[in-house]
Amino acid sequence: MASRKGYLPLYLSAIVVVMIRPTLSATCFQTGPCSCDMDDGSGTIDLSALAGSGTAAFNGEATKWPDENWQYSYNPCTPFDMQSCYSVAACQVKSDGSGESYDIGSQDTVLFSMEGNDVVITYNANDYQRHTIVKLVCSSSTVFTVDGEDPDASTSFYFTLESPECCVKGSGPGPTGPNPGPGPTITVSISVGSIMCIVFFPTVCIYIVAGVLINKFAREREGRDVVPHLAFWSTLPGLIKDGFVFTWASMPCRKKGYTEI
Repeated sequence: MASRKGYLPLYLSAIVVVMIRPTLSATCFQTGPCSCDMDDGSGTIDLSALAGSGTAAFNGEATKWPDENWQYSYNPCTPFDMQSCYSVAACQVKSDGSGESYDIGSQDTVLFSMEGNDVVITYNANDYQRHTIVKLVCSSSTVFTVDGEDPDASTSFYFTLESPECCVKGSGPGPTGPNPGPGPTITVSISVGSIMCIVFFPTVCIYIVAGVLINKFAREREGRDVVPHLAFWSTLPGLIKDGFVFTWASMPCRKKGYTEI
């Protein structure tokens, strides 16, 4: 049977996980083949203005991965056909004109997700042998960059699409109507005392819980002995009382007079 000491790191890890609140970035929920709504209500991304009708809106060679033997085509929103690629969102074509081409992403498999603060779109090929990841970058001009094929995963292809259409637009879901104009400016400040309270109470909680776990499982104590620094906390009320008594007795208003020398 494993010693209780062996479980101590697990208990301490659980405390850290519970007491540290993670910060979650916004998510863009898919609303169509080329659009999504930000879950924080900041607005919508819609690429429909960039879509070609039956043809690829963007074409380019690999510009970062060292292989100039392939060209890549991409079209958001609507599928296109190119050589052996049928009803796709992205196609890989051999540059030598041999007609060799591969489906690297179908429009039917589009999936929006987040990569840090960037919205990315993932497409899987119809045979699920290859997939394409398109990173959307908010920019003042439209630029399509083929980052190329991942040399460590030859079935993964990376594009970057910069455009004003990649920017979050609008105020997101909510009531419609005239813009009421800017509201009052509210400034929120936090005092030093508030900061000290915010730091003090979590620190005390961590001290008590961690001390109890260490005493119980590492030092195998029982009963009152699991309380960290029990001797100090037992004498603290008496020390506080003595401090008040001494202070009260030392106040000038309590003195009846001075002893003559």
